[in-house]
Amino acid sequence: MRIHVNLFASALLMSMCGATGAMADEPSPWNREQAKAAVVQVRTNTGSGTGFVYDAGSGLIATTASTIAGISGPEVVVQGKLPLSAQLLGSDLCQDLAVLKVKPPPAGMKSVPFGDSDLLFNGDVVISLGYPEAGDTEAVSVSGAAYEPVGDVARPSSPDYPSLIHHSVQMKSGTLGGPVLNKDGEVVGINTGGMVKVSSAGEARTLAEAISSNHAQSELPGLAAGSMKNDPGWLLGAVSDPELPLRSTNTGIDKASLQKAQKRLQDEGTDGLFVLDVRNDSAAQKAKVQQGYVITTVNGEAVSSFPELCDVLDPVEPGAELSVQGVHSGVGRDSGHAFGDEWTADVVLADR
Repeated sequence: MRIHVNLFASALLMSMCGATGAMADEPSPWNREQAKAAVVQVRTNTGSGTGFVYDAGSGLIATTASTIAGISGPEVVVQGKLPLSAQLLGSDLCQDLAVLKVKPPPAGMKSVPFGDSDLLFNGDVVISLGYPEAGDTEAVSVSGAAYEPVGDVARPSSPDYPSLIHHSVQMKSGTLGGPVLNKDGEVVGINTGGMVKVSSAGEARTLAEAISSNHAQSELPGLAAGSMKNDPGWLLGAVSDPELPLRSTNTGIDKASLQKAQKRLQDEGTDGLFVLDVRNDSAAQKAKVQQGYVITTVNGEAVSSFPELCDVLDPVEPGAELSVQGVHSGVGRDSGHAFGDEWTADVVLADR
């Protein structure tokens, strides 16, 4: 079921030291605080995001793959304490899901249970939990309501999500990967982004998206077991994406240089996926794919958007070799190459 939030429903910002009022059918304060204790901040070299503990005994944390795409050495902050090193167990960029592990789990680590996202209906109150800003020391909760989506919006730098819920809670980059709760304090979604839709009356509405809990639960066991086939270790953004420069934040790429290269690529009719960063010791790095490369074809198929890349990746077997081709942008760590020169790489995918 695809659902999203009614923007006419007022959003109430609540935190431990914030508002004390409660909307009807919100999770009880006890459930909300229990869930908040399981929400962690995910820190990377390119910024921060959110995750949540779903198996405290094993130290397993769910987040979005986009939160940790292309980064090395993630850390998590549990219950506002000192950051802990986290191991990336598995990631699937085409599902936008990832599993981190803290070993050993810290004493007192809490988990939050999953609920049935199919039981979420229009108008139901939902609570979004996350760390909007990098300096936040505790999770913030915001309430909204479920609502039917209207139409589709092109997202060239994001996958086509198979199962989403929608809500009106304003998203910031730091809240991505955080849980969306139902009235029982159960996770019914994982925040993955936001977009603008227009109603039939022409009124602009900002809606957030979350991966449904039922879909996430079907994917997490494989990721916890080490599945990395659909994540070669790169952080990508589509050349056609107006937000490409924003996606490069904290990657070390000069935004002005990136904007100039993006415009030049578009003016010359070159479409593809811009490599914004590459994870250390990943399949992409081993194949010598570098920041600033532009991917134009994979296995002979043109890839101008993330969904097109996933159409190539999904049917490929683990351990397969991808034939990747593209052009140089001359930006970032690619500054030693001439703009437009071609490159090729053979990327060997993870074997599971």
